[in-house]
Amino acid sequence: MRRIVVRKGEQLSDEESRQVQLGVLLELERFCREHELTYVLAFGTLIGAMRHEGFIPWDDDIDVYMPRADFERLYGLSRSGALPEHLRLTSYRDRNSIYPFFKLVDTRTHVEESYVGVEQDLGLWVDIFPLEHVDFADRRIRLTRLRALRHVWKRSIAASDPHLATSWRAALVKRLIYPVTRRMNPYEIARRSDELARAAHVADAKDPRYVMLVDNDMDNNTLRPEDLLPVRRTLFEGAMLPIPARAEDVLTARYGDWRRVPSPEERPPAHVRTATWAASDDAR
Repeated sequence: MRRIVVRKGEQLSDEESRQVQLGVLLELERFCREHELTYVLAFGTLIGAMRHEGFIPWDDDIDVYMPRADFERLYGLSRSGALPEHLRLTSYRDRNSIYPFFKLVDTRTHVEESYVGVEQDLGLWVDIFPLEHVDFADRRIRLTRLRALRHVWKRSIAASDPHLATSWRAALVKRLIYPVTRRMNPYEIARRSDELARAAHVADAKDPRYVMLVDNDMDNNTLRPEDLLPVRRTLFEGAMLPIPARAEDVLTARYGDWRRVPSPEERPPAHVRTATWAASDDAR
């Protein structure tokens, strides 16, 4: 990683933002090795590793999965002050995030998220999503999926900003529902989402799966134990980082032909609106 000059208030270039995000990911990797925590690259970050050996050129965030037990251990370690000084784990539990998953943020930066109207003290981040160990033989898991989706939908509208939209139609809808959404509490929605996910977690299962319930659709985030473990490693921006045991199958199940590079029209919108330096130091 190259040296970056840090000047308070200055906007980061795309390349500087990526260097900071990569730094956060590498710190997470070091920390997880030190404390024997399991995680794997996920979503677009996993595609980037498998297709580009690094970032997808237009992607602007990093995502990882982490089994629930390790997810909770990470939270406990962060509360004890074990993280590096410039990193913070944000969570609705501490009222510094509206999400039921964690963001590991670099506090030397400040970020405004795209399309999110709730003021948060965020820096450039790595998203850490918990995986629940559930029993697909239990019919109640389908009801849990529907309830989880309802929480995801509620959070998305509770955090929406009528001034930030991808089109005039979206802006109009946001303005129409704003009198209702402004009374919704995104922290309470996140708490309920997290509690629902944790309640679904079981130690023993007749038909075990690892699923993500706190964001997106469970059906798009379901892994058999042999899909996930044992983790293997692949190259990402010059570092060998962990990926699911059957990463290719995981990606095909979610994205179909993930090896095909999508056209500009098919690419998802940016997560970051602006990123600036929150503090000055000599260099890094």
